[in-house]
Amino acid sequence: MTKRGSAGGIAAIVMRVIAFSFAYQQGYFNAFKERIYVVLGNGKWPQIEPDVNITPPPVEGNISYIEHEAFRGVNNEREKAGLAPLEWNSDLVYVARLHSQDMAERGYFSHHSPENKSHDDRLHEAGIYYYNRSAENLAKIKHVSSYTYNTRTGKIINKTYRTLEEVAEAAVEGWMNSTSHRENIMIPGLDESGIGLAYDAVNESFYFTQLFITRIHCGYRGASCCLQNDHLLCYMPWNCTEGICG
Repeated sequence: MTKRGSAGGIAAIVMRVIAFSFAYQQGYFNAFKERIYVVLGNGKWPQIEPDVNITPPPVEGNISYIEHEAFRGVNNEREKAGLAPLEWNSDLVYVARLHSQDMAERGYFSHHSPENKSHDDRLHEAGIYYYNRSAENLAKIKHVSSYTYNTRTGKIINKTYRTLEEVAEAAVEGWMNSTSHRENIMIPGLDESGIGLAYDAVNESFYFTQLFITRIHCGYRGASCCLQNDHLLCYMPWNCTEGICG
């Protein structure tokens, strides 16, 4: 009886070692959670235990929602600091989206385009001159927050995606953790802003551009020019004729 029990115990140990070896060879380990996805010694083949569906949550149709969520987050931070909330400006959103789309499509991440155009250049190209102060913040956020790999093949077998709200939160958090970006958000005199978003589906990344301005009530076509020190200021490359920006 004792010998049979010992033999049975040894056989069970051997089976567990074989099962563990198979699991290791197949790479059934979670690179982030450090958990082995296999039940040993129960007569079953090792199985991957999925945490989430690998299909990403839909992005198409939700761009505007993410933009507004990030905008709300920025205003929350300003209000915590005792600053007035920024007003949403759809003109700025348009320009910001174009820059985000350009970065996503051409694979760069910079305040200056490959042609060395700044955010002020982009605003002026869109006919926006009704400001005397401006700033720009950028963010690039990965849609995937973690991966599960096969340790032997290196193949991704699972992904954990950020929710739409988490994507917006990550952008705002990144800005607030950066001195220069935080300073832009906390400029007291800024009063209008717009966030434009683009999604790179190949690299599963979101590109954020946020533009800020201090509005003036001139400097756009058809508006009365500003008087400052007896000089007419249009804030545009057009000439003033009889006080009207032509």
